Amino acid sequence: MLSTTHSERLGYPTQKPEALLERIIKASSNENDVVLDAYCGCGTTIVVAEQFKRKWIGMDITYQSISLVLRRLEHKFGKQILNSISLNGIPRDMKSAVALAHKKDDRLRKEFEKWAVLTYTNNRAIINEKMGADAGIDGRAFFMTGKDDNAKIIFQVKSGGVKRGDIATLRGDMQSDGAMLAVLITLEEPTKPMIEDAKKAGVYKHETMGHTYDKISIVTVKEIVEGGKRLEIPMSLEVVAAAKRQAEGGQIELL
Repeated sequence: MLSTTHSERLGYPTQKPEALLERIIKASSNENDVVLDAYCGCGTTIVVAEQFKRKWIGMDITYQSISLVLRRLEHKFGKQILNSISLNGIPRDMKSAVALAHKKDDRLRKEFEKWAVLTYTNNRAIINEKMGADAGIDGRAFFMTGKDDNAKIIFQVKSGGVKRGDIATLRGDMQSDGAMLAVLITLEEPTKPMIEDAKKAGVYKHETMGHTYDKISIVTVKEIVEGGKRLEIPMSLEVVAAAKRQAEGGQIELL
């Protein structure tokens, strides 16, 4: 295991050192061999296998881990590597998205929320695992507002029964959480009054980018899976890390 101060540490509870996996992979395989990690977690095996020119297969039960692996690969090898990766077992159309959202197991339904937030933010969001007053917030993301400043976006995911009051609730959550922007991701089509109320929240002007963004946005799952819609406001891995570190006052956890 890594120590709490190790430079590689991501906050994943079972993370192993890359040097350990390097020794194992070099001793037991050759270039172009296939390395399988059936419980890949934060992806140390995957990253090392890629680094030393092995083909690889990584598996995990939670999309949160998959998202972390994708983000780690992008950070290590560049964004272009994502184009060469084949992802299986995640929603690719409305039928599979609906099936995941309507699972009877609460844990699997939570995976739908994680998948929706992380996919829409290109794996830049932090999933909210807390129970309690902010349980309605499913994720948060951060974006640069200046050289040393960042601002917050909150996300809420609805798999059914959306109504006009959801916008008022999200607006209140945005204010109480100190967020500049809020996004409602919904499996159902929003009603006209919902869209109108979201527009009434006004716009946020990003001075650095010279662009304005709706303070409250409504995004449908159909737009995400069929239209490839993604969060447009620029974010970076460094902003996520800095904001998470500031929020927790300690070790970064990129989940």
